[in-house]
Amino acid sequence: MTDSSKKIEQRFLVNLSGIIDILSKHLYSGPHVFIRELLQNSTDAISARHNYSDSQSELVDNISVTLLPKNSIQTQSQLIIEDNGTGLTEAEIHQFLAVIGESSKKELLDKQQHDYIGRFGIGLLACFMVSNTICVQTRSIKQKDKVLQWTGSPDGTYKVIEIDQQMEIGTRVLLTAKTEGEDYFTHSSLTHWMQYYASYLPYPITLNTPSKTNFRINATKPPWLWESLSNTEFLDRAILIGEKYFRGPFFDTITLKTKAGKVKGLGYIISHATTEHQQQHLIYLKGMRLTKSAQNILPDWAFFVRTIINADDLRPTASREALYEDATLLEAKQELGEQLITYLVNMAENAPDKFEHFVSCHQMALKSLVLDNHYFCLKITPFLKFETNLGSMTLGNYIEKYKHITYVENVDSFRQFAQISSAKQECLINGGYAYYTEILNLYAHLSKTHIEVLDPQSLVGQLSDTDINPALLTEFINKANTVMSDICPNVSVKQFKPEQVPALYISCEKQYFIKSAKINQVESDELWSDIIDTVTKPMESYVFSELCLNANHKLITSLIHCQDLSQLQQCLKIIYVQSLLMGHFPLNKNEMDILNTGLISMMTTSLDFQDNNKTQH
Repeated sequence: MTDSSKKIEQRFLVNLSGIIDILSKHLYSGPHVFIRELLQNSTDAISARHNYSDSQSELVDNISVTLLPKNSIQTQSQLIIEDNGTGLTEAEIHQFLAVIGESSKKELLDKQQHDYIGRFGIGLLACFMVSNTICVQTRSIKQKDKVLQWTGSPDGTYKVIEIDQQMEIGTRVLLTAKTEGEDYFTHSSLTHWMQYYASYLPYPITLNTPSKTNFRINATKPPWLWESLSNTEFLDRAILIGEKYFRGPFFDTITLKTKAGKVKGLGYIISHATTEHQQQHLIYLKGMRLTKSAQNILPDWAFFVRTIINADDLRPTASREALYEDATLLEAKQELGEQLITYLVNMAENAPDKFEHFVSCHQMALKSLVLDNHYFCLKITPFLKFETNLGSMTLGNYIEKYKHITYVENVDSFRQFAQISSAKQECLINGGYAYYTEILNLYAHLSKTHIEVLDPQSLVGQLSDTDINPALLTEFINKANTVMSDICPNVSVKQFKPEQVPALYISCEKQYFIKSAKINQVESDELWSDIIDTVTKPMESYVFSELCLNANHKLITSLIHCQDLSQLQQCLKIIYVQSLLMGHFPLNKNEMDILNTGLISMMTTSLDFQDNNKTQH
């Protein structure tokens, strides 16, 4: 084998300035994240020192940030970040500061993962977004006799020297602002972003600027550590912090806690109906703020909940601005969902008035949850209120009284059934609203409750036949079908209550759609009219519609004996239009003309009759 045929392994080369460009434009949300990365590194260094076998029990944790603004002598602002963590040895400097993707926490992550925030080894590079050089001075707890200085440049070069300088164990990072980075080297900017990210970090963090020294950034106790507070104090603080981050007001505040991911915090139930399905959660990872727009910490149905939570064992993405989807996160999400379900079930069982108010605010979320979770469906559905022809009532009360479930699938069918069923003291549920049909059927299946659905065709079968002479009835129906052939060719006669209702227009849902479409077609252009024809004509052959006359009504009894076809036609058409109005069906132009003409004709006839009576008198 010749030398030229040998395979030579070569290493990838990294363009550091290109990596920095990727970080600034695609990974991080903005240059301000350099603050987070530096504070995160300092926090991890102190955590590592506590876990180090040679750590001093009397160690006073400290992270300080000092701003040196530019002036007549100093042309650019400087920033100094110091901590009393473990520090770095020379070998660790070469390994962790010079190799992208290598983290000084890796050797401890498997054993004590919950103590460390960073894990990707790219955080320090964020400083190049605001500074042309990064200077790190460090004294290691493992190598106490040396103070080392590492200086890195964005062109990929660095140097390490030993410096003759007194320094406590720990690390100091010195940054000199770029011209375009000066905005981040100000008192207001540093205060804002340090409080934004680090308000709940576990170790004291102070900011020193010419206008204020030793300003404590994280003096507030985080809400997941409020166990010692009384219920009143807890609620007052919870409301204040909730209004600060999510405005408010809130329906209720609850505590949340999971084993998976070690999640702890607060949940806020918003007190108003919302169509905003995008979740908002303030997420902290080991005390460091992660994001306010996490979408994957709660189940999708829980869009009525806002949370402020901290997680010790969940993983961030490389940008540390979102949670990484893994088995632990999914398990934590499931636990949180179960806690919310338990909260809602307890409310429904123990505070029905409060639960009713909750349902009025968040119906869609609750319906979605009922269909998504069988346990919740069995527990909650009996407390849900449904519209019936005898008034609104909970499903639990309905079943207790009627022993089974009877419903109609759409609102128009319910209106057709309602009057007749009410007269017979039968109770029907209106299943025409979103998810109601699915909820009723799922609950009936899970609870082994008998359920029956009524449709318009079955309504006709429920009506009683008349005792009118069959020959007379047949003759009348033939005449009625003849005079009504142009608008409603199917006419029948039945007996039903209430007796005040002269007729019912019974049709399927498709007929309602066709009528609405035809009304719109009149005012449509040619293209849209053709589209409506294409959609509706295949339906017309199998739609069901019928005008059912009530033999118990005096007017219908008179019409059955009417021999004047013109008068019969006029009355039947008006009765037909009246039945459409009672069923909340739309009227087309022809039907509106029938109504107007019929009313005017009847009023004219009545006035003529009165005039004749006066003349005779």
